[in-house]
Amino acid sequence: MYTDKRRLYQLMDAYLRGLITGWTFCNEFYVAYDVNEFDIHLDDIEKKAFGELSEVAGRYSPFKEDYEDHPKAFYTKEELKAKVLETQEKLNALGYGRGITFVMEDQSDE
Repeated sequence: MYTDKRRLYQLMDAYLRGLITGWTFCNEFYVAYDVNEFDIHLDDIEKKAFGELSEVAGRYSPFKEDYEDHPKAFYTKEELKAKVLETQEKLNALGYGRGITFVMEDQSDE
């Protein structure tokens, strides 16, 4: 298991490339960021960006019924993707995460 921030960047890359599902992204992001948050060396900019992403990832649901019945409690696939893309673009524009990629087996049956 990764104990550094590369895993966070790799997860965003894999998700945006369609190599993992939203569900897999959120579960892996939870372990990499939320569980190991104090073991990862992030600066203030990364903490803010990943903290905002964690809010969306932690409330993502692939089930239409969830966000139809409770629209303010859950995020959709489109909202998750938009937040991941926004986070990646924001961090890349500031020079973070460049050159970090991760090749995984395709799990995109979502």
